[in-house]
Amino acid sequence: MLLQRKSAAFQALLLLFMHLLSGALGFNLDTSHVIRKDGEPGSLFGLSLALHRQVNPDKVMLLIGSPRARALNKQASRVTGGLYKCEINQSSDCERVEFDNEEDKAHESKEDQWMGVTVQSQGPGGKILTCAHRYQKRMWVNSPLEVHTIPGRCYVLSQDLTINPFSAEDGGNWNLCEGRVGDKDHEKFGVCQQGLAATFTRNYHYFMFGAPGAYNWQGTVNVDQKNETFPEMGIYVDGPYEVEEMKNVLPANSYLGFSLDSGHRVMSSGELTVVAGAPRANHSGVVFLLKNENKESGRLLMEHVFRGPGLASSFGYDVAVVDLNNDGWEDVVVGAPHFYMKDRDVGGAVYVYINKAGLWESVSPVRLNGNKDSMFGLVVKNIGDINQDSYNDIAIGAPQDDGGAGRVYIHHGSEQGIRTSPAQVLSGKKHNIRLFGYSLAGNMDLDGNLYPDLAVGSLSDAAFIYRSRPVITITRDIRASPNKIDLRLPNCENSFCLTVRTCFSYTANPPSFSPWITISYSIEADGNRRKQGLTSRIKFLNESQPEPDNMFNGTIDLRGQNQLNCIQITAKLKDNIKDKLRNIPIEVSAEIIAAKQQKTKNGLPQ
Repeated sequence: MLLQRKSAAFQALLLLFMHLLSGALGFNLDTSHVIRKDGEPGSLFGLSLALHRQVNPDKVMLLIGSPRARALNKQASRVTGGLYKCEINQSSDCERVEFDNEEDKAHESKEDQWMGVTVQSQGPGGKILTCAHRYQKRMWVNSPLEVHTIPGRCYVLSQDLTINPFSAEDGGNWNLCEGRVGDKDHEKFGVCQQGLAATFTRNYHYFMFGAPGAYNWQGTVNVDQKNETFPEMGIYVDGPYEVEEMKNVLPANSYLGFSLDSGHRVMSSGELTVVAGAPRANHSGVVFLLKNENKESGRLLMEHVFRGPGLASSFGYDVAVVDLNNDGWEDVVVGAPHFYMKDRDVGGAVYVYINKAGLWESVSPVRLNGNKDSMFGLVVKNIGDINQDSYNDIAIGAPQDDGGAGRVYIHHGSEQGIRTSPAQVLSGKKHNIRLFGYSLAGNMDLDGNLYPDLAVGSLSDAAFIYRSRPVITITRDIRASPNKIDLRLPNCENSFCLTVRTCFSYTANPPSFSPWITISYSIEADGNRRKQGLTSRIKFLNESQPEPDNMFNGTIDLRGQNQLNCIQITAKLKDNIKDKLRNIPIEVSAEIIAAKQQKTKNGLPQ
């Protein structure tokens, strides 16, 4: 009789959780230690999010926009919106960031200005950008000629969330439409609504602003910097660059600048390309790839157009630039949350365009479909390489999914581009809220394990922090001795015994991550026969254990990466077996149950 050795080296993706059995699907966003931050009811706390690292002193935080927050005491208006900073722990509340205190009622109105509609971080030690797209300017107040415009306004804060009076960039003077309204220009710049989208370019040199209300809601995009130079980097004062009115290309009510991102390997290597969505253009939506014409003209010109395929699909509602297949060229991801296919119950879609070395004409997108009425693709975000497989990943918000509770879908990048099946789905129903997934922020490690984490916002005045767990590959090797049983030659008290030796080890990324872990294992013989209601032909000598006699369960410690540890048990062939021809399979399963490691500096379980 032959003993079949099942799987000499078996590999599986498992999660490292503290005192938690891992799942079997390779998820590595921890759903058991989620940090929740709540805001004032009705304030839209969580409408926008950014992860930020302050370097002096060193701390990480979640920045949360709350555009319907009540005004600060020094402000003359009642509801202005605001920005909050939140420590990355369970215990502390979020703190309001104090700025934008002054208000001159004769020349402006901050009532219902929606400060915090956008918030972005420039990266570790960098600036913070936040906007109020409904900010109003007033002229000739309390006269028959009184005029209100809605230019919108953005603030830049220093890395410590203060306004540095010696920095040319800091403050609220980022208002591209202010002062451009004349007798015939009210349709061009009277309702710019700057800041509905705003961000930094990928090299953090420029600020980018969307003003979807400019030019009678054709919209525009502005790329700008203040008078600061970086000669050591070969960067000098230039800009601003802007999209001019394009009546023959883009009609009114297109909302260009509703979404923004950028990259330096989109159209060509090393040159800035701005990716801008116009979700109402041509009644379906378009996305433009824009490049500056030259430093003298100050114009952003259209280089390529992605056109939405479905009527009223809101193609371009959000965009993301991310290298999904690690080929050095940045790909483009486009959300179309109102895409609809009646015969397939599809509600929302995301289009993934894989870059062919800057040659976009031949690119056909991969479409990811959402559930009916889910608004899948309302937000798309580059979240970095959350599973450390060398391919960047994306998160997709579907805030109306699951009956309005909302979901977030995690899709991994791959050598081919994008894995069309989600690796993980996060649900708002678990948190008893609605419209979960309305905003996302990621691509920053918050807890020091070198894996980027993810923040998820909602329209229920709550935001959530999910921390990524290292992906561990368990290798197990099983050997039986002897591997052949001769029924004519008993070797164990007139019966037949064998020794089963199983060895375990693990690997993970990065190599420096090497904690002592404990795994739970199960060794099973003749499992298929037991599933068929038959008795096994072999038993393990484990009389003290309550398991069936064909199983042996236990735990074992692995004291770091590639540190082998083995167990050895004895098995015995049962008497009077009838099936003497088929092999006896022996299988081993294992999962991680503990990680013996210090807590992180934030006091969170690792």
